[in-house]
Amino acid sequence: MESKIGLLMDLPEGKLPGFYAQIVKALAGKVELFDRDKEMLIVSSEEQKLAALEVMAHYNIETNLMDLRLLPDDAELTDLFSDYGFTSRAEINYLYDKLVVSFRFTVDSPQADVDQAALQVEEHLLAQYKDQDRDVYIVDRQLEELMQGIAKAYRCRIEILP
Repeated sequence: MESKIGLLMDLPEGKLPGFYAQIVKALAGKVELFDRDKEMLIVSSEEQKLAALEVMAHYNIETNLMDLRLLPDDAELTDLFSDYGFTSRAEINYLYDKLVVSFRFTVDSPQADVDQAALQVEEHLLAQYKDQDRDVYIVDRQLEELMQGIAKAYRCRIEILP
């Protein structure tokens, strides 16, 4: 999964609707936005983040930073997804990095055992996708130990992905 940086703007209450448009216009000349959603700007690099923060400082807008994970287009989302991420206006899916962990079963794990373990993992899944013909699973970060336990119970091993 590709990393992105989210900048959540805390826009002052009572400002004219044109204020937001003014900010977007100022950003257009200085920042290469990857995506945006409501008051969240999404950039791809540290350099773009710093450029966006400069514009925010100029307009006295408090901004909260958050690390995001960009999900592949073919990722399957579960009903739990919306508690851990969001879909932007451009219909791109993101997860909040600090809340999730992604993993896959190791290649030396027997497929029959992996299939059984995957059934147990399913009830905790936020999203799943294929990477080089291997399933990647995403769950709540607090469940990493449980995922290790499920794999062990089915004589498999998992590898946590960066």
